[in-house]
Amino acid sequence: MSAKKVTMKDIARDARVGIATVDRVLNKRTPVKESTERKVLESARRLGFALEQSQYRLAAGQSAIPLRMGFILLQESHSFYHQLAQALEQAALPWHSPAQAPVFLHYDINAIDDMVAAIARLSEEVDAIGIVALDNPLIRHAVAQAVDKGVRVFTLFSDMSIPQRTGYIGLDNQKAGRTAGWAVDRLCHGSGEIGIIVGDNRFICQESCEISFRSYLREHGKGDRVLEPIRSHERADIARRVTEEMLQRYPDLEAIYAPCGGVEGIIAALHAHQRQHQVTLICHGPVDHGELALIDGTIDLMLAHRLAEFASATVDAFVQCAHQPQATFINALQPFDLLTKENL
Repeated sequence: MSAKKVTMKDIARDARVGIATVDRVLNKRTPVKESTERKVLESARRLGFALEQSQYRLAAGQSAIPLRMGFILLQESHSFYHQLAQALEQAALPWHSPAQAPVFLHYDINAIDDMVAAIARLSEEVDAIGIVALDNPLIRHAVAQAVDKGVRVFTLFSDMSIPQRTGYIGLDNQKAGRTAGWAVDRLCHGSGEIGIIVGDNRFICQESCEISFRSYLREHGKGDRVLEPIRSHERADIARRVTEEMLQRYPDLEAIYAPCGGVEGIIAALHAHQRQHQVTLICHGPVDHGELALIDGTIDLMLAHRLAEFASATVDAFVQCAHQPQATFINALQPFDLLTKENL
């Protein structure tokens, strides 16, 4: 989904100052009080407004020391991770010297050996790493080794069961899963099955969403209708195939919850079987062409990440950790939006 352009009016509202004051700060027309300037720049940075490098650093209240950042994400061909990489790059660039851009590496969800090698490589090149990966023993071992070298490692979106990590930045997945359960309980009044599609069982974020979703429906008398989760490996082609199999096996299927990537494949399968208005679809986003899928009723509710805010929070955490002891854990829970066709 396209991001809304941030205006001076938006910044003024967030900073609680006049538009003229925002104009004076951003365009350096006349001086303002330092506290006011910092407040305006912080609002602009938080909202995703493009600032000059010096303005970014003043907004964060930090020195102008460059911080080398590296990111290990899933395949950029997935629309979600492409948008995520763009948001992270915009937020991270001001903290790098012109000759040294932030490093982005993309891998398939199951490319464990490649990710392990990438962690080892970045631990020699950067000061802080953000990673989206499965909770795999080899990856956990590589993270621990990187931290031992003094590199700060943050889990993004999906946490890992490793105490050495520097922090976690992502949703409160229990709230997300229970919110999805609440939506299905409210929207579905039949007796059909309720399906779940996840990227992988080792994605802790999706496992937590599934457990919480199932727990809510169990509490409200629908737990026995929830099917075992099916894996999409975060790929649209696999998501389409497993959705089609689910539709054929369960002709009375009433709802699908998809806290995963590859939702585009689920949408395609529902359309191919002309079930887009019979099966309630609750998914996480953003999704490629997600607004159209909401408008035509294929997606009933989207739990949408605020990627610009997420990227800003990630860079803030990276900068914060540079000024704190290694043992300090940063837990930066991020909000999500509930999108329907009526509030786009």
